[in-house]
Amino acid sequence: MRRFKGFTLSELMVALAVIGILVAVVTPAIVKNRPNKNKMMIKKSFYTIEQVVNSLVNDESVYPDMTNFCGENHDEGGTCAYGFDYTEEGVMDGVSYSGDTKFARLFKSKLNIKSDYTGDSNCGTNVDDSTFYPIFYTTDGIKWNLCSTINDANRWHDGRASIGTFDDQNENTAGIGVIEVDANGEEGPNQLCTAENDDCDQYQVQILANGKLRINPDHSRAADYATINTSIRDQ
Repeated sequence: MRRFKGFTLSELMVALAVIGILVAVVTPAIVKNRPNKNKMMIKKSFYTIEQVVNSLVNDESVYPDMTNFCGENHDEGGTCAYGFDYTEEGVMDGVSYSGDTKFARLFKSKLNIKSDYTGDSNCGTNVDDSTFYPIFYTTDGIKWNLCSTINDANRWHDGRASIGTFDDQNENTAGIGVIEVDANGEEGPNQLCTAENDDCDQYQVQILANGKLRINPDHSRAADYATINTSIRDQ
């Protein structure tokens, strides 16, 4: 009779013990080096803002360079505006944009929209056009809130540019509002990216009239995730 060789119970127990040790050693390294999805989405969202803002501020059809009309001695009857402060009519792709919603509409037009947020808190009474929703979701799952760029108290008024909202700035780096970003939409953790929150998905970016960006200094974790970028450090 042929005998079949096999493993003894002790050999199996030793093998299982070795496998257990390997799993215990390797698993933390795998978890540590696993890409952080929220971190990647924060980086992606900031890159998106950079690209859209740069394309808009350099588009003469909607934001012509009016700085020659600005200054202490400018003609009060003329138009003084620094980049995004120019809210007069502009046309892009056959669509007219103007007024306080101009930037928000143009920004939104550059993104791949999945759906609008139509909740009761959709900017309150700031938007007089019920067909435009400044809070929306893009196809990559990011939630964007542009309410602060509409009728913002820090926008240019009375012939001069205003200061920004996060820090003292001169009129050439005026702020026109803040974009609030939730990198994964309604998914958790729904935490602001402060220095204390390693696991986070929300942050704010101030849009300056001259096309520069400023991540809220309180959201330093987001600034780190967005990588070193001169456009958020040279203000």
